[in-house]
Amino acid sequence: MRRALTAVTAAVLVIICASALSGRLGLTDDTSISAGSASPTVRTVNPVVEPPAQTGCSTTTVLDTPALPTGWAEKWRLDSGRGELRNTPSWWAFSAGDCLVIASNRYLDTPAQVTGYRLTDAGPVQLWTRSGDDYDGEDISRLYFDDYSQWWGGYLVARRLLLDPSTGDLTQAPWAGKSGNVTSVAEEVAVVCRSAYGAARDTTCSAWDWNGGAPSQRWERSYEEDSVYPIPGYGPGGNTEDGLLLAQVNIESRSTRAHALLSLADGSLHGNWPASSSSAEVPSVFIPARDGWLRLSDSRDQATLITSSGQEGEPFPVINEPPTVVLANDGLPMLAQLRAAYRDGDFEWADVILQCRSTSACILNDNEIDLPDGVLMDDYLQGASYQVLSMLTADGGSLLIRSRPVVSAWAVVLDTESGQALVPERSRASRGNRGLARMSDDLILVLVGSDVVAYMPAQ
Repeated sequence: MRRALTAVTAAVLVIICASALSGRLGLTDDTSISAGSASPTVRTVNPVVEPPAQTGCSTTTVLDTPALPTGWAEKWRLDSGRGELRNTPSWWAFSAGDCLVIASNRYLDTPAQVTGYRLTDAGPVQLWTRSGDDYDGEDISRLYFDDYSQWWGGYLVARRLLLDPSTGDLTQAPWAGKSGNVTSVAEEVAVVCRSAYGAARDTTCSAWDWNGGAPSQRWERSYEEDSVYPIPGYGPGGNTEDGLLLAQVNIESRSTRAHALLSLADGSLHGNWPASSSSAEVPSVFIPARDGWLRLSDSRDQATLITSSGQEGEPFPVINEPPTVVLANDGLPMLAQLRAAYRDGDFEWADVILQCRSTSACILNDNEIDLPDGVLMDDYLQGASYQVLSMLTADGGSLLIRSRPVVSAWAVVLDTESGQALVPERSRASRGNRGLARMSDDLILVLVGSDVVAYMPAQ
């Protein structure tokens, strides 16, 4: 059943692919290639970007789920084979559609290793694996993944290179000569930003349209600031054509930080709001809407509306007990709806209203919810972060909440009818040895120890 996401999703994912040929985990003998093969085929980096193969998996595939799910349950577990999650070298998992990629970067004498899977009902089936020790492993050693690596046009982005999740083939990104931090918006637009290093180099950002497999540059812009970085985990306020991305702006070697909104239309910056220099995490004072952003003041007692053109309106007072999360089934709210909720306490437009008095006591649509202590984070409750870190499944049956904006998070699943809560894997691993790789309508992927654990809607 096709189920679309209806709220802001976090930006962080794993590649898992399901094979119709086998229910086994691991490579079959006829798909493995070793350096000792009689006639090895050296895989070089493709110089021209074309649509990915999609012969093994696809990032647009919708996973099979029950028509009328009654909750979520563990579906399968996969041993990554990479050891404990945060040991050195650490590893990551990225997933979209029925694709899963598990990757680790090169570290000292340990080669980089990347493995692709396809998701099936029986679990992930390995499609391919590549190592920096392979006869054609030089390019694999050049890959660079981090917590916020993202998807663009069906490829997994590794800075200057694009990885095909179906085959493990590599393609040079069209921005290879201008490489920097990459932020993908709905897999359609990639914004690439690099910082200034020395007096001879400017801070620059450029935007690249996937354009159906014929990539083109939308714009390129230079800035006076030392760095301009779109913030991972925040979708655009507005659409992918002329919406605004929340960005962190650094001046004077990061001694002065501010938040601004970066235009997807031309790269221009709008607004300049001071940010704390004592924390790398962004205060959740910006809430995206379909036509712009709502900005809460530092004291959280006032708010302003910012249109998709970057115009900020007059401040207005915020109600004493603003909602923790307020969402509608049809996607992001409009600015007028957010103003009605935060200024007037009017929630008539909303399908889900979550109000938390503490990190363990909440009310969801008039149902009391008792959560284990510490499931939600107090700092994020006070800062309205969970409005940005939450999504509502398309059928309206589940509210999914990411516990914190960084990768070392867990998911909270709340049944919107009964208020019943599920917190997958939270109590089974320490904070530093756990991660949340995917949170979508049809799949939650939790990284625990050396395992990838999948939760899916169930009957």
